[in-house]
Formats: sequence, structure tokens, C-alpha cells
Amino acid sequence: MRKTCLNTVYELAKKDKKVLFIGSDLGPGVLNEFKKNIPERFFMEGVSEQLIIGLSAGLAMEGFKPYVNTIATFITRRCFEQVTLDLCLHDLPVKLIGNGGGLVYATLGPTHLAIEDISILRPLPNMTIVAPCDSAEMKSFMKKAIDWSHPIYIRLARGGDKIITK
Repeated sequence: MRKTCLNTVYELAKKDKKVLFIGSDLGPGVLNEFKKNIPERFFMEGVSEQLIIGLSAGLAMEGFKPYVNTIATFITRRCFEQVTLDLCLHDLPVKLIGNGGGLVYATLGPTHLAIEDISILRPLPNMTIVAPCDSAEMKSFMKKAIDWSHPIYIRLARGGDKIITK
């Protein structure tokens, strides 16, 4: 599901010059084609999650369509204040993509357990939360969400799941 999600961001970016990708320490190889072919709209900022929320807010204010991707606990817990103040209170159209929802990264320890990510973001004004069930639903959703004019949290789970949507 993660691969489908990120590949769809790249496909959207090829069609819309306002789409850009901002990642945080996602490792080598993530979106290599995006980085190679559209480097001016590809940002990999290392372990600096709060910074990428502020960066995405500023870029959204300038009319860009930022897609921000990192581990779910980091984009919710670690960045809660920035998501609240910079994105939600300004009602900015930033798409937050949280990897590893639930217990996916449990082997990495308690800092990676995204068991409260949805409940953390639910009370925030203007925030929408989605959790597509498989890669087919993800692809369909991503193509429709590009024009959503509010902040949105896209929760990714394990991936590689059987397609169950019709």
C-alpha cells in the first residue's frame, strides 16, 4: 500500500506542477524516479519531522500541494503542535502520509507504535483522517484527494494485503 501511495504521488506530480513530496528519513530508494526526474519538487529532510510540517505549511500557503511522508508516530505525536497550529488552524491542504499505522513497526520499540495516531488527530479542526484498506482503494483515493482543500492524514498500515475492494 505504501508503494502504491507514493507512486501515485509521483504520478500526480508529473501531471500537476504544484504537487511536491516532502519526506523525513525514509531511507534510500524511496521515490528514486521522482527524485531523479523532478528534483526541484522532491525534498528528503532527514530526521526533522517538525521542520517538514512547517515547510509544508509555508509551501501550501504559496499554492503548492505538499504530500508529507514519514512514520505515523512521528507525524502525529512528534509533530502534534505543528500539525495543529501550522496546518489545521490555517486549514491548509497538506496531505500527511503516516507509515506503519497500528503495530506494523512494533519490533522497533514503543517509539514506533502508532496505536493512538487516529485519536490524536481526531479532535483537530479541519482535519480529515482516512485509512484505505488495500492498494486499489489507496490508488483511487489518492487521485481524488489531490483537490481536497483541507489537511488530511492518510494512515498506511502493513501493505501487501490482499485486494478486497471491488
